[in-house]
Amino acid sequence: MTKICFDHCVIFVPDLNLAIQQFSELGFIVNRGGEHNHTCNALIVFRDHTYIEIIALKKLWFRPIIRVAAKIGLLNYYANKKTDTSWRLIRWITKNYGALDWCLRTKNIQYALNSLARNKIPTLKKLAYQRKRPDGQIVQWELGCSKDYDLPFLIEDKTPINLRIAPDNNKHTNGALGIKEIILSSKNTDKIAYGLSALLNENQNQSRKLPKTFSIGNKMISLKQEANPKSCFSLELSYSGNKRKRLNTKKTFGAVIWLTPNI
Repeated sequence: MTKICFDHCVIFVPDLNLAIQQFSELGFIVNRGGEHNHTCNALIVFRDHTYIEIIALKKLWFRPIIRVAAKIGLLNYYANKKTDTSWRLIRWITKNYGALDWCLRTKNIQYALNSLARNKIPTLKKLAYQRKRPDGQIVQWELGCSKDYDLPFLIEDKTPINLRIAPDNNKHTNGALGIKEIILSSKNTDKIAYGLSALLNENQNQSRKLPKTFSIGNKMISLKQEANPKSCFSLELSYSGNKRKRLNTKKTFGAVIWLTPNI
């Protein structure tokens, strides 16, 4: 069984510069990231190599056209023809702004995909990615996923992780120390529980009761059943303060993020 750990979660925003400003005002150090085809991103990095990714469409002349295509279903139609992980990534820009997706890290992405397939969970072909950093270094990784948007997507680093997630610049002025818990909202939490069990434990027992919480390292994954979930997840971040507080959702584009005392 290959080791799996929490990597990052994704927040979709309408304007990256505005998002960087607003998350900075909330007390985070926000590092501008890279660009991939039609998107650009920024990262809120924590000391344990996990992070929050803030992603937006690039400011291109056809950005309004892309959003219209998403609204009328053309992008979903296009995505449905894909047999690889782009099936999922294309759908990102069809979603509402706010909490969008989440990712687990593995050292053997094909092994993880095979674990899903053995448990009769449809999978998609993995894809290779790379980007050039401002210092000229090339960062490479692979992405993979099941054909189920409720389950996390997977990442495997092909270059040292410090190239993709810089370990410095993580002393946030609001005291945030790291992701403590991600609470997933879904119409079908049993489906998520079954998929996570396949990734983490491999062997499935259809007769046993599926759990509602999972521990991945020091991260808690909790499942919340909702008839009409408004977003993919909410976050609990551990921080150095002594009182639990919720960040202003107007500045997080609707994503629910709590700062929880690190006790």
